[in-house]
Amino acid sequence: MTFSRRSSNHSPSDRSRSLRSRTLTATFAVLLPAAIAASGMAPATAAPGGLYGSVEGSASKAAATGSGKSVVGSLPNYDPDGFYSSLPLQVKGKPGEIIKTAPSNFALGIPFVDWTNSEAQRVAYVSTNSRGETVPVTGTVLVPRAPYTGGGERPLLVVAPGTQGSGDACAPGKLLPMGLEYEAAPVAAALSRGWAVALTDLNGLGTPAQHTYMNRVDQGNATLDMARAAKNMPRVPKSAPVAVWGYSQGGGSSAAALELAHTYAPEINLKAGYAGGVPADLAMTATAIDNGPLAAALGYTLNGFLVSNPEIRDAVEEKMNDKGKEFVRQTASECVPESLARHAYTDTRTLTKNGESLTELLEQEPFKKLVDAQRIGSRPPQVPVYVGHGTNDDTIPVEQSRRMARQWAEGGAKVNYAEHNIPRTFPLGDHMLPMFSHLLPALDWVDNVIHDRPVQFNKA
Repeated sequence: MTFSRRSSNHSPSDRSRSLRSRTLTATFAVLLPAAIAASGMAPATAAPGGLYGSVEGSASKAAATGSGKSVVGSLPNYDPDGFYSSLPLQVKGKPGEIIKTAPSNFALGIPFVDWTNSEAQRVAYVSTNSRGETVPVTGTVLVPRAPYTGGGERPLLVVAPGTQGSGDACAPGKLLPMGLEYEAAPVAAALSRGWAVALTDLNGLGTPAQHTYMNRVDQGNATLDMARAAKNMPRVPKSAPVAVWGYSQGGGSSAAALELAHTYAPEINLKAGYAGGVPADLAMTATAIDNGPLAAALGYTLNGFLVSNPEIRDAVEEKMNDKGKEFVRQTASECVPESLARHAYTDTRTLTKNGESLTELLEQEPFKKLVDAQRIGSRPPQVPVYVGHGTNDDTIPVEQSRRMARQWAEGGAKVNYAEHNIPRTFPLGDHMLPMFSHLLPALDWVDNVIHDRPVQFNKA
């Protein structure tokens, strides 16, 4: 398969969208260092390796001296009228069936002030987890108030969020009204086109259950059931064309949904999908993040496994020392800002009794089979897919998306793979910046697929 190293979906005449894309990228380049500074990871002095090396070196030093252990960055647990906390661990009903709804809004800049002229509803709906249980999942459905003028039915974009953390306060549906949710970027871009948007919180984010981080089936099903739930709401047409969307953890959720859709939810009228920065191989991702700024994601993963596969609890107890057990306990309820403050650059060899890293632990049974079960790529989607990644991704190595896209294409899927070779910037920036550089090209591409306009595919 031939891969492009940059997106070739930009039209030469589409300069305004290109400018918006560069503006989003530049804005995030300003905001991320501020977030790093707020987490106690700001560079103090220059170090070899330019900006990236300076930030990484000082952040690693801060973690080693313990200055990264303070509880900084805790998010408010917004729960109006107990909407989230009142949900049970399990429910009865068909996937996508609505449990309850309540008004919400989409804040941009100022908390609880919506400038998008959209109607937002938080929703709790039924989904199916990897154990075959029907469970409640929450999300937010947003529909522009203006009529859709783009031709045909108003499309529905189902957005699966990137990594938020594991705690109840991290749910995108709680952060969106406060203006704290970074998935506001694709939500706003889709709303500006007149599309309806359904942003899932995924299993256990916001609800009393533990978040099953990176569980392929849980995340794929929750994304597809978000589409079903949205179509059970008054202003979203039952026949609306659907596209799924996600980057990073959300890219894994979107990719899993694309693989599962034709068997799990064949009736939703899925037309296309975008999967960016996909952690298609958790073992490879674990190697990249271990002892890095987002080392806490290994704790999110272990906590998810403890819920979906409780039989491993004894093995975790046997392997982890007291510090490791505290790491697992803390990461079960943290959001990313707090995790960066506490656990950035944690040497995970200090968390186990025998000095093995958590990456080495996940390569052993009974953990290895659980990690292998999350691999994405062997089930070709039945609809066209845009796969995007950054060449220098420091958190989710690009080889995963290359291999997944190749496997899908060889299996008969229609895949457009675009890789953006953004120069190395700073820790986590190399992973996050492609989220914004791919945003408008991918949305244009998906829009074209939905409206039966010509699009590019890479050839196997």
